[in-house]
Formats: sequence, C-alpha cells, structure tokens
Amino acid sequence: MIQPIYRERSSATPEYVAEIAHTKRLLECWEADSEFRTALHHDPQAAAQARGLQCDAAALRPLWDNAIEPNLPVGRAVQRYRAFVLEKLRHRDELRQNSRPHSSLFHAWRRRQMARTLSQLGYAKAHGIVHPLAAFELSKGCSVGCWFCGVSAPKLGDIFTYTDANRGLWRDVCRVWREEIGPAATQSFLYWASDPLDNPDYEKFACDYHELCGSFPQTTTAIPLRDVARTKRLLKLSAERGCLLDRFSVLTPKILRRVHEEFTAEELAFVELVMQIRKETASKAVAGRALERALKTMDESEIETSTIACISGFLINMVEGTIKLISPRPASSEYPLGYRVYGEGTFTNGDEFREQLKRLTSAQVMPSTVGVDFPVALRSDLRWKVDDRGLVLESSYVRLTFDGLPNAKLETMGALLAEGHHTASSLALKLDSDLATTFLILNRMLGAGALEEHPERVPVTV
Repeated sequence: MIQPIYRERSSATPEYVAEIAHTKRLLECWEADSEFRTALHHDPQAAAQARGLQCDAAALRPLWDNAIEPNLPVGRAVQRYRAFVLEKLRHRDELRQNSRPHSSLFHAWRRRQMARTLSQLGYAKAHGIVHPLAAFELSKGCSVGCWFCGVSAPKLGDIFTYTDANRGLWRDVCRVWREEIGPAATQSFLYWASDPLDNPDYEKFACDYHELCGSFPQTTTAIPLRDVARTKRLLKLSAERGCLLDRFSVLTPKILRRVHEEFTAEELAFVELVMQIRKETASKAVAGRALERALKTMDESEIETSTIACISGFLINMVEGTIKLISPRPASSEYPLGYRVYGEGTFTNGDEFREQLKRLTSAQVMPSTVGVDFPVALRSDLRWKVDDRGLVLESSYVRLTFDGLPNAKLETMGALLAEGHHTASSLALKLDSDLATTFLILNRMLGAGALEEHPERVPVTV
C-alpha cells in the first residue's frame, strides 16, 4: 500500500517510514561511493550488508541500475520510495507557485525572474529553484570553506549572537517582514553564504522566526557532526514545529560513513543528504569557487555554468544590517556568484528595515509596466529574428514570439531592442507605428523576462 507521508508523518506507520529510510540510505551510498557502486553491481546483497544497510538491494535495482528496463514491474519498496520522492517534488512546486507576497509589484517582479530563469537555465535546472522570498544571514562568512561553494563564502567573521539588543532587532525585523510580505513570509530561511550552525544561538532565532513569521525555517548545514547531540536536538525541534525538510551537505565519503554511524536511517528519513564529494559527485553548480576553479583551466565560453542562488527576493545580513534585492543568474564573470543585485540598502532598526522593504518593492525598483522613460534593452543572451510568426526571441532553452505589427516594424523593433540604449518612448518614435500596440508588445516582453531591468536606475540609499 502507498501512503502519503511527507506532510502527513503522524499517520505513517514505523514500518513504512523505515522501508523508505533504508532505501534512501542505500541510494546515498550509491551516489557518494564509486567502490560501493561497483560492489553493488557485483553482489547487491553482500555490498548492502557490508555497509549495514537493512534493505533488499537486489529488489531496489530499478532505483540504482540504469540498465534496467524502465517499464518492468517493480516491488513495494521501489513503489513506496518513488511515491515519496514525488511527494517532495510536488511540495517543492507548490512552494514555488504559492509564495505570493502582499505587494503586487513584488509578485509580478518575482514571476518575471522565474520566467527569465527558465529561459536562461532550462526547464530541468530552473524547475529545481523554488525562488523563496528571503534569506537571513546570522553571521558574516562561514567556518567550513567548502571547495564547491557557489557563493564564495568568506571565512567566518562576526556572529549575530542572541544578546538582548540583537534579540530585539531580530524580532522587530521578523514582525516587519511578516507585516509587509504577508503569509508568504514563511518562505524564507536563515543562512546564505554561511552555515547556520556556526551561530550558537541559531535555534533561538529559528524559534522566534517560527513564532513571528509562521514557520520553522528549513536548515542546511555542512557541519552536522560538529556537535551530534545539538544536531539531533535541532532535527527534533524542526520536526515538532512542522518543518518538512532539512539538509546536510556531505563533503567526503568518510563524512557520509560517520553520518550513517551517528544517525539512524529513520532519523534521517526526512533529511536530504546533498553529496558534494570531489571526484565522486559533480559540483551542484559551476558558480563561486567552483567557477573560479574551472576558469583556471578553461575559457568561460567552454563552461556550462549554473547557480546555487535560489532567492528571488531579499538577502538580509543581520551582522552588517544590509538588505539586497537579488535573483538567480547563470554564473559568469559579470555575475560570479550566480545572482544579480537589483537594489540594496542598510538598516539599524525595524523602522529602517520597513523603509528599505517599501523602497525596494516600489515601482521605482519593481516597475509593473513599461513607462515612457523605461529603458528597453533586450537581454544579451537572447537571439532575435523575424519570420512568419512575428518577432521571435530565442535562448538555448525557450522561444518567445511577439506579433501585432507588420514584419518590417518588428524587424526595426528587434534591432532597436538589441542596441540596448533606448527608452520606450524613443523606441516608439523611431518605430513610428501604432503606439498602443508597440507598448503592448514591450509590456509582454517585460512580463516574459526578456528585457533587462537596470539596477543602475535605483538609488542605493533611502
């Protein structure tokens, strides 16, 4: 029997959870260890027993052996695990679609970034990005120094500890965030270029966030073994307060073995182990340090970059009192960390934080329509042409078509947009065509994420 257990965990039987948990553990070993993969192909059960795995490895072959005919009947364990994964994917998609802030301008801006990301990264990569609304950093830098770090986190510096003053500021920021954003304020987390467990008071901040914003934040850490007892307490606290997913970044096969020794399969049933193992697993994104390494031996044009940035919203550092409006971009020399900053500011108290949020979600920063003075520039990664369908804009992944004007006018429009230095009014004058239709097309392009949005037009301070 197949049961939904991802969000309905209290109704799942221990036997059901255990079967999924041990299946998951086998696949973790398979992903992280080439020697284990070889042994598994040679003698599945012996390989599983050698790692202490409590599952029928041969029956799970459809999950780990790509040579298996995909349409063959599968057993109960495979069915249950596939259903479990599907539940997780559906939850991810719901988060992406349902995270709607109060501000209609912010909502429209976020939707544009999602459309742009799809055209720049392709469906497979873009669909894995949830586009949460904010990340709050509780330290400056990170103690781990992961070789693959997609945002090039600096060494750990100051930590935003839970002093009376910091507690007051944090709670004020949380209140303002919830008031300004609404129920979607829940779609945020408390780390970025940092490890949450570097902050000794992380759990206190997370509990405040749960109280004031309505959810316990998802945690991703690369140091689950630094204090195993603390990590177990955090996982228990997270589960009790309704968080559906936490993650460990696993940096070596040795660390994976230790994680499996310290935590039972059942304890990690709802914890994703993200494998970041040199020579065993590829970097999740060629960005940040991974991009720096690649550029030492390859030309940028030869590198298929990506990003680990997932926010289309705000990056907030509590140590520095800074707020940035960001969205993912394929990593490049222009955007080495895999995201673009569209505006930024500083704050020292809750009132200033509210002012910055209002400014950064204003029409000045997040225009909803193409006005007469709007700079209209085609994204540099898009190719354009005119054919019998109209003005066609293409990336490596999508094709967008715009019609409504004669082809000769669309040809001129494409050329002017590609030049990248016209306002909507100057383009319309040069085009000398139906004004309403011209602006309709430009607004459709804006909504599709095809036009660059220029942060240089935005003042840095209030």
